[in-house]
Amino acid sequence: MFYKVFQPHPALREFVNNIMVFQLDIPLHEKPPTISFPPLAEQCLYFYPFEVPESEYLTSHKKVILPQSILVGPQVNRIKLKMPHRNFTIKVGFQPGGLYRLLGIPMNEMIMDESLESTYFLDKNIKFIIEQLQETDSLEKSLEIVQNFLLSKLKVLKPKLPLDDVLPLISKNGGLVNIDTVASQACVSTRQLERLFLQRLGLQPKFFARMTRFAKAWTLKEKFPDTKWTTIAYQCGYFDQMHLIRDFKAFCGISPSVIEDEFKYSPYYLGSQFYDD
Repeated sequence: MFYKVFQPHPALREFVNNIMVFQLDIPLHEKPPTISFPPLAEQCLYFYPFEVPESEYLTSHKKVILPQSILVGPQVNRIKLKMPHRNFTIKVGFQPGGLYRLLGIPMNEMIMDESLESTYFLDKNIKFIIEQLQETDSLEKSLEIVQNFLLSKLKVLKPKLPLDDVLPLISKNGGLVNIDTVASQACVSTRQLERLFLQRLGLQPKFFARMTRFAKAWTLKEKFPDTKWTTIAYQCGYFDQMHLIRDFKAFCGISPSVIEDEFKYSPYYLGSQFYDD
């Protein structure tokens, strides 16, 4: 297994947060893993140049074989990915609001939770990118291919607003922010802030902060499995463990203990993408 998160090219960092590469080859006689993902405010572009996973949308009870490249917009419920035997994934994780700046499509108009074939929203060059990725066995070359594609999109980015500098700070602070303070830092009124959040994230400010806090709790438990949920609740700013459990049931429909068991069998570590010091 290979798993690493890379910093993007400096010219991309205003709208790209990270680029992740994940490779896992499972013998044909073994059952490939199923990975559980929490609700995430992060919006992403994925490439699967070889075999593709199957996505299970738990709220709609729907299973879908994914295309070779997808966009993921607002994701407010837990999903599961059944990995193929030969898995090679490149994920572009956008800065909060970065996907809107790239596409120019309000995020509240995108389908919640479900992935979308990226060729419909970007361009037909996506198919050429996939072909290039299939033809190289070099990690450096794969990253170069993806980053060159993103660099070609710099000229179409929507203009940057003060809010775009504030949004990453909400993630960095684990969602523990005052919305009036965020509005002030973004140089807008509270009502304007709500409109911009819907446009750039597809979510209301308080809900985005709540999801961010929940994702931090999830990733802390994943990274430090021996830490008690009570401690994690305190570290993430919850009133108590029951407050965290209520968020688990609201976002995932299950208790924290179920997720804890799933961590034991997952080869994929979400936490290295978020909140690392």
